[in-house]
Amino acid sequence: MTTRAAINILGADGTVIDVTSLGVNAIATEHPGPGQYIVHGTLGMAPPPEGWGYVVNQIDAACSVAISYADGLLSVSVAKDGEPTDLAHSITLHVAVKSLPPPEIPAPMLPPTIDSLELAQAEIARLRSIADYALAPLQDAVDVDEATSQEVASLKAWKKYRVALNRVPDQADYPQAIDWPVAPE
Repeated sequence: MTTRAAINILGADGTVIDVTSLGVNAIATEHPGPGQYIVHGTLGMAPPPEGWGYVVNQIDAACSVAISYADGLLSVSVAKDGEPTDLAHSITLHVAVKSLPPPEIPAPMLPPTIDSLELAQAEIARLRSIADYALAPLQDAVDVDEATSQEVASLKAWKKYRVALNRVPDQADYPQAIDWPVAPE
């Protein structure tokens, strides 16, 4: 299958200025002599209506251009007043190129397998962190003999909760089914 590309060639030495392509763009050029430009990597000129031929810069408007395609080579000959001459600026060719292969559509991503043991351990660690955070100031108040009866009761409830979290792995259906302890309020 073919598509089109526009290639800009510098007149002085025949180098590729740039390629704008809807397909492959591995296009190379040669400049074997005055007014001679050979283009590799095309399938010839893009036919109308998709192709519009060539355009030379205004500076080169007085030049005549002949284009032929044979044996995989696109030849561009430029003359002025009947003599081969290099373009003073550039030429843009609208060429045919091979279409790029359709992009590969990656296989759908399978959802990651969920390791129930890993999830359970992570949740225990998360809940333990919450309990530790709640316990620290309560334990401090008890340690310095400034705890209220409410703080002592709360400390005991949080410690019981932390013990229950530590015993979650002992449950019969762990880690598939877990009866999570309820955090104190």
